[in-house]
Order: sequence, then structure tokens, then C-alpha cells
Amino acid sequence: MDSKTILLNACNAVANHLEGFEIFRKGQRLKKIAADKDIFFEITFETSFINHSSHIMIIPNIAVYSKRLKKWQIEHTKNEFSSGLIYGNHLGYLTPLQTWKRWNLAGLSFENSVNEITKNIQKYALPVFDLFNSKEDAIEFLKHNGTQFNRYSGHSLSPLDFLLCFADQDTSEIFFNNFIRNCGYKGKILSLYDKLKTENEIDLNHSEFVDAAKIKLAYVNGISIQ
Repeated sequence: MDSKTILLNACNAVANHLEGFEIFRKGQRLKKIAADKDIFFEITFETSFINHSSHIMIIPNIAVYSKRLKKWQIEHTKNEFSSGLIYGNHLGYLTPLQTWKRWNLAGLSFENSVNEITKNIQKYALPVFDLFNSKEDAIEFLKHNGTQFNRYSGHSLSPLDFLLCFADQDTSEIFFNNFIRNCGYKGKILSLYDKLKTENEIDLNHSEFVDAAKIKLAYVNGISIQ
């Protein structure tokens, strides 16, 4: 079989072990809609452009989206390409592997890789999806824990838009300040906040450094740094 067929076979083998997911792109995109019909979850599978017979890579990613949030993002950032993304990550970064993990599907590696990917999705990704089945539960969790969904996942500002859209300002502020306390570039954030006070126009779609656009979004929405 060619590498593309082997990849798709692996994607569908993983999908067969997951309940409630629709299959798109012949298996490379799995989608599940939350109970509220607004939030939806995706598992996607990337591969390498340099696959060969003994080296066929698969890289799983997970993401949580909201249709209502997409409209909010377009309205508040003026970015027509907004996706409604709440949170996304490579599967490996949610697990003890702590890396942009690529699994090999070639030869005898196929079954072991499919089993390992499936188990990691079930143990580390599905609990994230379950949390966002309830916006109220997700908001409360993010308020107190940020994006530390387990002991391995790190801090991310990605859900800030979600909180600004669906939660009260105090909750968004607590989440934002918890992130700042745990990030490695607090000084850059404080400097940017000071600079924004003198700006007449703020471009919410330009990032001078990682997460700068999110920092600006917090600022224009009245979020204070404590």
C-alpha cells in the first residue's frame, strides 16, 4: 500500500475506537458536536511530506471550537478569518510525552502506533472535550486552573476570547492574571500594556511576540493586570 492509504487506514482505525465522531477528509478530520450544538470538537491528523516505505508519520491534533465565538471574534477583532477556536494543541503536549509527537505507521509499527494514539486520545483529549460539553463547567475550570487540564498540559491564553464572550469580566480577569503569573515573559506583557495606554489605534491582528494579540484583546476589553 502507498503511504497515503496507510495513513488513512490509521486515521479510520483510531476513529473506530471513538464514539460520536463524524468522519471527514476520508478520516483525517474527526468532528463531534457538543450537547449545546454550539461547541464542537475536532481531532485532525497531519503527516509528513517526506514519507517513505519505512517512515510514515502521523501527528494528531485536538481542538475545541464555538460557532458563536467565531461571530464574536469577527465582530471584535475585525478578522474575517477568525475560526472560533477556544483551545487547540498537539496531542503529545497533553500527555507525559511532552513533545510534538509523531508516530510511525510503517510496517510492524502500525498497530502499536494506532493503539498508543487511541489510548492517549481517550485518556488525555476526551476529558478536555467532556469539560467543554458544559460552558459553565468549562468557565469555572478555566477560572481556577487555566488550561492545565491535567498535570502535563501547560498554560495557554487561547481561551481568553471564549471567556470574554461567555463569562463575566471578573472571571476573564482572574484567568488572565493567573496566566501572567505562570508565564515566562511577564515583563513583555507589562511593557506592552504600558505602551497600549499611549496608542491611538490598536491592531488586534498583529503580534509583536507570542500572544501579543491576546494581550491587546484583554486590554481593549478592560481587563486589568493585578
